[in-house]
Amino acid sequence: MGSERHVDSCEELFRACGMPLTIQRRIIFEELSQRSDHPTADQIFQSVQDRLPGLSRTTVYRVLEALVEAGLIQRICHPGATARYDANMNRHHHVVCLKCQRVIDLHSSELDALAVPKGLDGSFRVLDVSVHFRGLCAECQEKQDTANLA
Repeated sequence: MGSERHVDSCEELFRACGMPLTIQRRIIFEELSQRSDHPTADQIFQSVQDRLPGLSRTTVYRVLEALVEAGLIQRICHPGATARYDANMNRHHHVVCLKCQRVIDLHSSELDALAVPKGLDGSFRVLDVSVHFRGLCAECQEKQDTANLA
C-alpha cells in the first residue's frame, strides 16, 4: 500500500475495509494517493473542490478521519498544529522542515529495525514506530544562508 498503490483498486480497498465507496471518498482518496507532500485537510479541500461542487471542508475532514479509521491512510504527527495526511501505509519515517513545514518521506532500514526500549517492559504495547527528524530543508537552508550574506 502507499503511494505505490494504484487507485485502480480503489473499489477493492474500500470493499476489503467494509466501507462504502462514495464519490467524495473516491476523489479525496485518489487525490491523497497521488500526492507525496503530506497535505492538510484544507489543501485536499482546495485540490478537489472543482471536481466536487458543493463540497464542504467538514466533509473533507470527516472523509479523511473515516479513511484513517479504516486503515487506508494515516494521520502523521507534525510539529505544527495542523494534521497532515499520508496515503503511504508502508513503514517509513519523516523529515520535517521547521521553516516551510514541508514533510518528506524517509526510508531507512536502520530506523525500521529500532527495538522497543526496555523501560516499556509490558506497561505500554507499541504498535508502530515512526521517527521524525526536524530541521531545515535544503531550500530553507539556502534562503537562510543567502539572508545571512546580505
